[in-house]
Amino acid sequence: MRRVEDPKFLTGKGKFVDDIQLPGMLYLGVIRSQYARAKFYVKSSENVITQEEVMDLTNPLPNFFAPKAPKEYPLAYKEARYVGEPIALVTARDRYEVEDAEEYVEYEPLPPIVDPIKAMEDKELVHEDFGTNIAYDDAFVYGDEPNDYEYLEKTFRINRICPSPIETNGVIADYSPAENSLTVYANTQVPQVFRTALSIVFNIPRSKIRIIVPDSGGGFGGKIFLKPLVLASLASIVTKRPVKYIETRTENIMTVQGPDRIYKARILYKGDKLLGMDVFQIEDFGAYLHTYQPLPILRQIYHLTGAYDMKFLRFKVKGVLTNKPPTGPYRGLGIPPAVLVLENLVSSVARKLGIGQDEIRYKNFIKSTPFTTITGAVYDSGDYTNSLRLLMKEIKQGGRGLGIAFALEPGSSLAFQSLVGKGRTPYYEGVYIKMDSGGEVTVVVSTNSMGTGHETSIAQVVSEDLGIPPENVRVVLGDTDGPPGTGFYGSRFSVVTISAVYGALQKLKEKIRELTAKAFNVEKDEVSIEKGIVKVNGKQYKIGEIANIIYNKVIIDGDIGLETSYVMKSPNVNVADDKRRVNFSSTYGVNAHAVRIKVEDTGEVKVLDYVVLSDCGNMINPVIVDGQIMGGTIMGVGASLMEGVKYDENGNPLQINFSDYLIPSILESPRLRIFHTETPSPFTPLGTKGVAEGGATVPVAAIVNAIEDYFNVNLDYIEVPITPEFIMEVMKKTLDRPTY
Repeated sequence: MRRVEDPKFLTGKGKFVDDIQLPGMLYLGVIRSQYARAKFYVKSSENVITQEEVMDLTNPLPNFFAPKAPKEYPLAYKEARYVGEPIALVTARDRYEVEDAEEYVEYEPLPPIVDPIKAMEDKELVHEDFGTNIAYDDAFVYGDEPNDYEYLEKTFRINRICPSPIETNGVIADYSPAENSLTVYANTQVPQVFRTALSIVFNIPRSKIRIIVPDSGGGFGGKIFLKPLVLASLASIVTKRPVKYIETRTENIMTVQGPDRIYKARILYKGDKLLGMDVFQIEDFGAYLHTYQPLPILRQIYHLTGAYDMKFLRFKVKGVLTNKPPTGPYRGLGIPPAVLVLENLVSSVARKLGIGQDEIRYKNFIKSTPFTTITGAVYDSGDYTNSLRLLMKEIKQGGRGLGIAFALEPGSSLAFQSLVGKGRTPYYEGVYIKMDSGGEVTVVVSTNSMGTGHETSIAQVVSEDLGIPPENVRVVLGDTDGPPGTGFYGSRFSVVTISAVYGALQKLKEKIRELTAKAFNVEKDEVSIEKGIVKVNGKQYKIGEIANIIYNKVIIDGDIGLETSYVMKSPNVNVADDKRRVNFSSTYGVNAHAVRIKVEDTGEVKVLDYVVLSDCGNMINPVIVDGQIMGGTIMGVGASLMEGVKYDENGNPLQINFSDYLIPSILESPRLRIFHTETPSPFTPLGTKGVAEGGATVPVAAIVNAIEDYFNVNLDYIEVPITPEFIMEVMKKTLDRPTY
């Protein structure tokens, strides 16, 4: 089935935030700090808003999961703590006035705290009132450390990365002082969650806040940043007029960034048996904790042992504050770096032992599912050995430069917040379904789509289950006045939202049977529905005909007709037990990647062949699935070789737009060959699993493994992205390298 969304997008008829115009609307500009750390003074002006002026209107931005977090107000208060931090807001009648606004700020620069390792010494504090630069300090131990083993140890440096959606964050906020209500049009991925957050920041009842999500141009975690919604809402509350804010690309790259990590990791083994992992991680949070921190740290725990039957894991982590922007979600929510750490160490052990990268995996894979790991993860289905065999059959054979990596993709994952003492959050999704008297169906969900084909997938499931044409299905997305839900993230749509749609359809069919029985004065058991045909009294009727009969003959006062609702909780998840074991995800799909590369004399890495083997359970729409895999994999290639934000010693970002923050174009993107196996999940009604993130989680590990294979070396330090300069250093060192 072709995507039902595409005609409007391909003909320029989509409706994005920037296409919306409201009467009397103002435009918002944000004055941002030019220094990583500075005292500042904002000159008074009629159209400038500062935190000092609105302190009685605002509370700090919430963090829903961290045990403790420094206070972050909508605007910097007295001291700016990173380059790009909002200091003041400027409102104007159009964008030109915003751009022409003079600089209103005077600065007194202070020495910034940039190095997370030095920050841990607490000699200088990012927040004096917080008392420390270590915002999160935790340790997890699963299983018993083996007595007899060898180990291989490496250090990994993961630089910041930007989701870089084609559309940046956009918001229109419209505050009504008469009703004390707030209507927000925003391209956020989590409208229901951010409605709660806005209620906390501005003391407006949640019931009086409505967030509407129009068409959106990509997300990848970059639309789970609260600050743009807060800034526009604050400006609307102060001016009492609608206010539009559209991020510039520079603002987006400077302030919407993924994880910043250092790992020191050991893999424990004896012979060709993998025994366990011992990992220490430093997470550079930046100056504040993003709304969802430290969830990207916690979500990776299961993948530090991955698809292998290991019996030991020790994981220690310190989350550190520095004078940089807060880091938040990026496609894969913390997992891609963990996949690199584990999968690179596995391939390195194979190289040291003189066996194939595939061979060591065959020997150590979990052999059957469902399987409960030492961390408590319950892998629902999948044949890992067969998946890898199929992958190896397809990859170009012969020569050096082969990289293999294997990852499991969690679908619908939030339960890991119980690891930090937080109660179980409402990780559910609801749906309303109505069939009218002509048999046409409207489906309403509060979650939204970011170009991911949700309307198509919902219409396809409804069409096939009810036996009606897909053009008779209308899908309404992205409105907090709709059913309850928690948003679009974590490969959860096909696991929870589609399951909720299917559950509502079963209730609707039962209601049709019940009312049909009343219309024909028979027992309900004498009515059946199959492929859009209702059978009763020996006769057959199209479902639309029955709908008309029900509305005209059966509906009585007090009955709302053929309508139903359904809420689906994430299946097969739990909370952490006393040993901190938790299954935080409903499903675990397979993503196996193999890449063959060569290295030019310039240090440039060329991809010669790239094969993906995916198992996301039963596929609703294989074309959409392949699109997600392609997009995710190309993002992963960019993360491997091109994309990264670094900072100088003064805390200045060295990449601020697409002239220096490089993303893959079609010229840099390898041709992908994608293959599938299907092992349905036993925990979802349609056997579906998640798929949207998996492509992005594996390429970094696969490409790094290919580079080591090309040079026949186990590097002790790996920094991502792998630049030509890094490769040139490797080439120098490998002139006298040991041979494995």
